[in-house]
Amino acid sequence: MTDSAEPTRVASMSGDEKAAALCDDVAASVHPDTEAVAQHCGQIERSAEDMLARLDELVAVLNKLREDSKEQREALTPALEAWASGLARDFAYLDSAEDTVEAVKGAVANVEHQLAQLESTEFRRARLADIEKARKGIEGLFQGWGGGQGSVEGGYWTSIGGGGDAKDPKR
Repeated sequence: MTDSAEPTRVASMSGDEKAAALCDDVAASVHPDTEAVAQHCGQIERSAEDMLARLDELVAVLNKLREDSKEQREALTPALEAWASGLARDFAYLDSAEDTVEAVKGAVANVEHQLAQLESTEFRRARLADIEKARKGIEGLFQGWGGGQGSVEGGYWTSIGGGGDAKDPKR
């Protein structure tokens, strides 16, 4: 359509002839390269085949993992169940030991309470009796030394009358 005669020829054509001529012109200028298209299609087919092969490999790996995990789960389940029952037994033992410790604490508290009551009554009386004996013994000792009478008050000997030293009767 580059000729100068072309415009006149196109003007004398009918609509169908114009469309056919246009198609011929487009087809002549496009020149599809069938080799390039075939090569590109071949690359697409190879890529699709590679992807399908990788997908098959992935499915095989996943199936193997599934089998392995099932075997491992079946192997571990009895061991885990035994461990869990052992833990339950150990915790029951610990609970029993805690109950025993609480019972011992209660018994010790009871004994301490009873001991405190005994100390506040009987032992206190016995100690006071021992202290009174000691006081009388000290008074007797001082009376034996000085001959006078007196008593121990506040930790000190108090003399009542007389007394004196055997060497110096005035004292």
